[in-house]
Amino acid sequence: MEKILVGIDGSEGSEQALNRAMMLIDENGEIILIAVIPTPHDKTLLDNEMYEKIKKKAEVMINDVISDLGVHDFKITGMIEEGDPAGKIIDVASRLNVDLIVLGSRGTSELATYTIGSIANKVVQYAHKPVMVVR
Repeated sequence: MEKILVGIDGSEGSEQALNRAMMLIDENGEIILIAVIPTPHDKTLLDNEMYEKIKKKAEVMINDVISDLGVHDFKITGMIEEGDPAGKIIDVASRLNVDLIVLGSRGTSELATYTIGSIANKVVQYAHKPVMVVR
């Protein structure tokens, strides 16, 4: 696989998804980490201060994951998107023309009140790219 999109949110499931992606990526390939946070006007947020905290947490999480992985024979990048997690994952996968989307199957996101299983289910149903759900 040349390009793999991995949904991360700080859960154990997303860690397992990243580990699986690392086993599948080609030498000189690219793993793209995506964290999806609520928009500032999402009903799950109380105010802009909470939004900024969640966004900062996502930035730190992505940077920590990339830093912890160290040097590999593949490229690893990260991005933060706002909105519906399943929809954003599907959109980014299409836009970046990834070979595979890898998601964890269970858990609760540390970034928001999303349930990972429901996100993975929606991505599997609606994505136009192959999806791997890791348990």
